[in-house]
Amino acid sequence: MIRRLIAIGTSVAFIALGTGQVAQAEQRAPKQKPGKADVQVAFVIGEPSVVGPKKWPRVSVPVLTDGRRTTVETESVRPEEATTIADSVAPGALVDFETRRGSVIVPTDAATTFHTALTKGTRAVFDMQKYGPELAPRNGKVGNAVAAGWVYDKDRKTITIGDGRRVTHDQAGRAFPKARKRYEETYRVKKTVDVYEVDTTDWSTSRPSTYSAVPVTANYDYANTERQQAFVVFDKDYRKAKKAKVTDIFYFTPADTSDGKPVWDTPTMSYLLEDKGVDPVSGQRYADINATGVTNAAYTRSTEPFEIVPDTMYYVGDNEVSLYLFDADMGTSTTSDDKLVLVDSGWPNSGYQYWKNIEAMGYDPRDIDAVVMPHGHGDHYGTHVELLTMIENAGGELEMWSPREDVVGLEKDAIGNVWNLPPGLPASETVIRERSTFLTYDEWIDLGNVRLLPLWTPGHTTGSTSFEFDVENPETSERVTFGYMGGYGWGPKTVNATNGWQRLGFAYNLAWLQQRLDVDYAAPQHANQFPLVDINQALVAYNNDPANKRRQLTMLDALVEGEFINQLEKRYEVATNAVSDAQPGYQSIETFGPFKPGRENGATDVEVTLVDDGKVIQGYDQAMNVNPRIPLLRNGAAIRLDNHVHDPEGWYVQFELDVLDSYRGFLPGVGPVESIRPELSEILRTQRFDSKAEANAVLRTVRAGGTYTVDLTKASAIVIPTDGSPVFEEE
Repeated sequence: MIRRLIAIGTSVAFIALGTGQVAQAEQRAPKQKPGKADVQVAFVIGEPSVVGPKKWPRVSVPVLTDGRRTTVETESVRPEEATTIADSVAPGALVDFETRRGSVIVPTDAATTFHTALTKGTRAVFDMQKYGPELAPRNGKVGNAVAAGWVYDKDRKTITIGDGRRVTHDQAGRAFPKARKRYEETYRVKKTVDVYEVDTTDWSTSRPSTYSAVPVTANYDYANTERQQAFVVFDKDYRKAKKAKVTDIFYFTPADTSDGKPVWDTPTMSYLLEDKGVDPVSGQRYADINATGVTNAAYTRSTEPFEIVPDTMYYVGDNEVSLYLFDADMGTSTTSDDKLVLVDSGWPNSGYQYWKNIEAMGYDPRDIDAVVMPHGHGDHYGTHVELLTMIENAGGELEMWSPREDVVGLEKDAIGNVWNLPPGLPASETVIRERSTFLTYDEWIDLGNVRLLPLWTPGHTTGSTSFEFDVENPETSERVTFGYMGGYGWGPKTVNATNGWQRLGFAYNLAWLQQRLDVDYAAPQHANQFPLVDINQALVAYNNDPANKRRQLTMLDALVEGEFINQLEKRYEVATNAVSDAQPGYQSIETFGPFKPGRENGATDVEVTLVDDGKVIQGYDQAMNVNPRIPLLRNGAAIRLDNHVHDPEGWYVQFELDVLDSYRGFLPGVGPVESIRPELSEILRTQRFDSKAEANAVLRTVRAGGTYTVDLTKASAIVIPTDGSPVFEEE
């Protein structure tokens, strides 16, 4: 058996070949050219073509390289390999490859002949020098670094690249001692640098240029809509970043454009923007402006990272998607027992932000041991492969922890019903699919000072997974707990013939988490769904006040306990309550269903056995995290998204119970709801009470284990009799 080192994407793997396979691989061309292999970098400016004899064709690719426009050609290969190579590369790509005596070497895996480091499409691309994509590793050596961003300055010897995010004032309007630039780096430029002007409207007209011709973005002002994008390549890898020099610059014409919208550390339409006035560019109130889509302009969602639990738990996401970094220590003398775990990997164009944030918290992203995908949507696994590649290129390993049902789908529920529910993860994400280790639900991942409890909560997707985070505070030795809803988005807003299980499952799991999890704080999946980033910015403003210099507060001081249930209540009401019917495109379960089999017209005198003693739930209160210690949180933080369900004067009594009727926890032919768990108990609540006292009065009439008679609405709400008779009639 022969082991051969080949490049797969940007990672390195060993392929074991039998003697027959070796013979076939070595039959690539009639003659192999001897000589030393060289690594070459190029920008593709035209469609590849297959040329030469039909039996042993070559692939020809128009490129910019070596200071000129030219074409590069591969060695002679088999026809099927030529097709594979041609399909693997496209105009607009910055590629690297190996050559020998003028021909591009084709490795055993022909698809990896041209490694794509960066791709310039219609959107801005950002990449740090030290972290993120780089040239492919070859012959055991790490590939050289690349970087991307807008050009903000240059002189004879240096060029400055960044994303333009410059923060000068806190949310209270108080100036910072020094402007905070999120991503901006200055690189030394080699005297012999090769420079190219790349035309994104017609790749074929791209041409060599000069360093003096590279345009510079006029200023940082968001009203400046023209930004000069550039890709740069270095002569050294990330480990020698300080000594590296730029060898190639590809600048793009026409200039990239931003839409002239302001950007803030807080999410779009944050309550902290209510007093900021009117934007002079658009004439709109700052609080009403919806930021540019993150996939097109990642910088518009940038925010600073922050510590949540000292030295242990950190927020390293953007102001839209929450990424949590855990420094887990088993407390042993063996460091290999410890893990650096990242929950979520955010948007695919935002990796540079996350890596910069992780570094700002004192860590190297390449030291991450495991990354968690909470569900299979692109904003929650977007930089998984980039992180994997970055780590493996440096010789490390990364575990990918994923929910089984979002990788392979759901074939059977907990009570044996057969289903065919598709996974959330697209079939194209082959690396994640092949590399995933599946989460075990309802069992703690015990990492010592950090414990993670995965909880299967389908509805948003087939495999949506929530968590309880249990973290030791090293300053007090006390455990602090957080609730994380892993599929909070109300996706199936309108009902159809196949999504009923998702609608009912979504509501059921929100209520199940309310009923089962007793946690201290909320850890939201999205920062525009619970104001964690807003809370931190209010804290930053407090600590930036000179009057508070001697009484600085931490994030744990800023957070208020009990908000997880309130966060869940918001989306529960959005999904279930008829008040949502007035919202464009919304259909509530209360009005439109689906209704559980046997209850389509409601049900009377239904026997129920209580599993628990019940819990009083307050209607959603948009004044979240009211904290009088911090001025900007004195009245709480309001999230505008779906705040039509604001109803703090409403009260409900919610129970886990067994309903003794024909419903068995699933919708026949559609999908599982409660049957994802073997116990088949439901989480139901009463209709709305006008006071907490009325709700508490109901609790005093029942006990866990008791069997009672109730009436149910068609949406399975427990009816409050209008004649004053008990809600629960004891059997």
